[in-house]
Amino acid sequence: MPAFERVAVVGLGRWGSSLHAALVGAGVSVEAVREIGTAQLDAELIWLCVSDAAIEKAAAQIVAKRSRLTGRVVVHSSGVHASHELAAARKAGAKIGSIHPLMTFPTRKPVPLKGVPFAVEAAKSLAPKLESLVRLLGGKPFSVPAAGKAKYHAAAVMASPLLVALASAAHEAASLAGLSPADAGKLLEPMMLATIRNYFQRGPAASFSGPFARGDAETVSLHLQALGAHPSLQRIYQALAQYAVQTLPATNKRLLRETLAQDGTLNSGQ
Repeated sequence: MPAFERVAVVGLGRWGSSLHAALVGAGVSVEAVREIGTAQLDAELIWLCVSDAAIEKAAAQIVAKRSRLTGRVVVHSSGVHASHELAAARKAGAKIGSIHPLMTFPTRKPVPLKGVPFAVEAAKSLAPKLESLVRLLGGKPFSVPAAGKAKYHAAAVMASPLLVALASAAHEAASLAGLSPADAGKLLEPMMLATIRNYFQRGPAASFSGPFARGDAETVSLHLQALGAHPSLQRIYQALAQYAVQTLPATNKRLLRETLAQDGTLNSGQ
């Protein structure tokens, strides 16, 4: 028997649409909730797939709708907020938790959940049931303590949306060199994909190359000068370079730090 036979999915946006499809595919009875005020909400598990800012309000609306939630479970899908955002539901008798899919959902087209990691945060008495549901959906549950969620979610954001931002910045820098967006994409793609593959197969140290690995401060200085008229790109380059020099096997670290500090200040107009 599944951990929960009936689930109410509140919010059918990008993530909620994928969750709804996965639950239906797993044979779970699902109530798709677009408006809490008109929903039945008689499921054993009420799963909020709303924005982070809307969690507390949604919990309050559920309590206003049903008054007592004894015997039910209410969870949210936020990666940054802990389950205490559902305090209103807990006071009404519900058990509470959070389940966050560590995956990107760029559109409302359902994304298969097989193999997707899910961060589960809940009391020890509830966590096993939530983990069982994650496995039913094909996911891989892991535990994140409430106190660590913001750092965990920051890592997730750096690994996906900010990775997209970094790729976009690289495309912009290439366009400043005279390449068309289409050409920039074709030229950068093989190197970016190889770098990501190397990182996960070999680790960061064995994947690190280029002017920082060589300790080529003159080349780094030329980069910063070239980006001086484009402060946003220069700041991105400088921040990543400083982190690389601090944490990765760069050569001539002292000279590189001095170059980044001097040129980063002079060319940003500060």
